[in-house]
Amino acid sequence: MKGKLRTYITPVISLLLICSLVLFLADGTVFASAKRPKLNVKKLNMTMGSEFKLRIYNLKKKQKVTFVSSDSSVVSIENWSASGKQAVIKAQGIGSATVKAVIRKGKKVVRRLKCNIKVSPSGVSIKFLKRTVHLQSGSRISLETIIKPNTSTEQPVFESDNPEVATVSSRGVVTALAPGTANITATLLSADLSAVCTIVVEAPEEASPTPRPKPQKLNDSPLGTQGY
Repeated sequence: MKGKLRTYITPVISLLLICSLVLFLADGTVFASAKRPKLNVKKLNMTMGSEFKLRIYNLKKKQKVTFVSSDSSVVSIENWSASGKQAVIKAQGIGSATVKAVIRKGKKVVRRLKCNIKVSPSGVSIKFLKRTVHLQSGSRISLETIIKPNTSTEQPVFESDNPEVATVSSRGVVTALAPGTANITATLLSADLSAVCTIVVEAPEEASPTPRPKPQKLNDSPLGTQGY
């Protein structure tokens, strides 16, 4: 009997101790796990000559960072801020490389971070798959571009010359807003090359009303010609 009683009492005591600890910490004292340092990106596609700023978040005051490129002929570290929280990397050649960030506190290594980078050639030509697109007001479409060489990962910059008629997102998604015409331009900044697609927005078609059936006369019914 005593063994069974002890089996029931032990969990109850543990629960009471936990509740007491919660109430004791209710004055605002919070114990939370510290956030670990991390990079703003872990993978990155770049084109020849482009730059990108690597940043480290959650870096403590006494921690310092060293940035190293596995292949400086592909990716080089151009600028390293005095705070040590960020570095500007530049794509120097076609290929793949890894930029490593080693975080130290004194002589002790706290954390190792890395970003895998792939560098492709810049685009030398761009065109839209369709030069003219007809849309109804309120509809959307994703415009497709053809960039050469095919190995280039460069992303064009999209712009609409008439956003009241049609807008375009950074990914080339067009939203038709009102009847009219808008030209969507896609530009490769590396080579200053552009392509244009004309968007023709039409008013939505109004649904034609369903014709109402004509009332049928009694004489027209087969029953109307029969006597009783």
